[in-house]
Amino acid sequence: MIQIPLNQLKPAKSNVRQVKSSPDSIKSLAASIESQGMLHNLVIKKNGTGYEVIDGNRRLEALKKIHGAKAANEVNCIVIENNDNEIGLHANMMREDMHPLDECDVIYALVSDGSDDFDSVSKRFGQTNSWVKQRIALAELSDKAKAMFRNYDFGIGVASALTLGSKEQQDNFLDGKEDSRLNAEWVRREMTSKKIPVSAALFDIDTQSQQVTADLGIEKDLFSDDAFITNIERFNECQDAHIQYVVELTKAEGYMDVVYLRDEYWFDSPACRGFTRNHSDDAEIADCIMVVTYNSFRYSLEFTKMITKESAEQTDLDAQQEQEEEELTPIKYTKPQENLLNGYYATALKDAMWEADSTDLTKYMMAMLCHRRLGYTYSHIHRIGNIYADEQSHFPSEEYPDDYVTPEYEKFIDHHIEAAREAFDNDGIAPLQYCLDLDRKELSRLFSAICLTGISKSDCRTEVLQETAPAVVESQGWFKPDTKWLNKYKALQIDMLTEHVTGSIKNGTKKEKVKWLKEALEITPKFDPYGEWPQGE
Repeated sequence: MIQIPLNQLKPAKSNVRQVKSSPDSIKSLAASIESQGMLHNLVIKKNGTGYEVIDGNRRLEALKKIHGAKAANEVNCIVIENNDNEIGLHANMMREDMHPLDECDVIYALVSDGSDDFDSVSKRFGQTNSWVKQRIALAELSDKAKAMFRNYDFGIGVASALTLGSKEQQDNFLDGKEDSRLNAEWVRREMTSKKIPVSAALFDIDTQSQQVTADLGIEKDLFSDDAFITNIERFNECQDAHIQYVVELTKAEGYMDVVYLRDEYWFDSPACRGFTRNHSDDAEIADCIMVVTYNSFRYSLEFTKMITKESAEQTDLDAQQEQEEEELTPIKYTKPQENLLNGYYATALKDAMWEADSTDLTKYMMAMLCHRRLGYTYSHIHRIGNIYADEQSHFPSEEYPDDYVTPEYEKFIDHHIEAAREAFDNDGIAPLQYCLDLDRKELSRLFSAICLTGISKSDCRTEVLQETAPAVVESQGWFKPDTKWLNKYKALQIDMLTEHVTGSIKNGTKKEKVKWLKEALEITPKFDPYGEWPQGE
């Protein structure tokens, strides 16, 4: 353990815990540190002239609140040599305060590129192979199941058994069982019922012979339009025959190879080792393999186009070189710059929507929630939002704008979070009852605020939302970037944008030009970052 001045510490860009801490929680933690001292040392790694905090970013934020961000107070730290999500996960696991659901994304990331499998990851964490598979499978839980799991209404055995069924099966089974004592075997029987819905058949039942249809033993529910297949063995024969037919058709398309997997992740299959997902439309089909994966629990067939890692790396290098050879303009952005830009726009659009007529906004959010239940179309732009109770972050933790102000709708949610907490602590009122006790107007406003936080910055740029939102952001006048965004420009781009805004190019260092351009755009924000170049008056 060593002591490092506070002003040399900064949060790591990648952190296992991705949810931004609320101001109230940091204030509470700061008060605890002031009264009792810091009970856990920060885990850090050397980075340039300073250090990155791998584990303890909330404590770091609380310390800066106490002493100031530029304070030189020394902090107890443990220095490590490596820095990645794996280390952050180890640190959180050692504190024993991390829920299994919090570990899912990290474990998935370690195996998703095919370089690690369940066995290697389990050895690195000192866990069993089953432990790794359980964390991967937890990502398939429905929102209701995740909420009950987080509330410790059941343990990981039941949670794993639930993943054997679809999200709809999970919700149907859990409905009304919040106070029931569940066990894994009971859940497993329910998730793998002896009757299979007709909708699970990948083959067209109507085109089968009368004998095959009779063999399937189809039963219809007298009280609904549902139908079920009772002959599981015959169903599996027809399903497998159809899948083999699909595999043969796929082979005929000219792929290097077609890999068929059953109830197996492609990133854990030896047949896919050395390959990665193909994200380029330019890749020749003969240079790719197609992975056809059948999930026998959800009766789904998925297709994953893959390419060798070497080819993918070369494609990225070629694309980067082409981009560098293109003529620079102020609307040629780097990926980090484009990411920030979308965050700025999402913040502006949501602020405008929050200020719109509350009745219109509530109707819009109700429609947005309902439309997701109606099914996918062939284009994801027609299926907007991630409307659950979980918020979508606009900016990376280190990339929040210099003058960022918490949106009013988030303050509104925070107010009710605190009020609900007090109602429970003082009177034992459960959060659901708290919401039911709100008058209709207040509950509608809270509903709209929560839905707003579920719209991602990518969703804000979709064609459908742009055309239907109850408020709009004008193409010019809204964008007043800070130095973080402007600094990602090359010097030539800064000169071009400065000339557009002011009519002349300024002399000086890049830092001086960025400062001058920022001030100019605050006064005359006549730049449309999503427009064409050159831009007219």
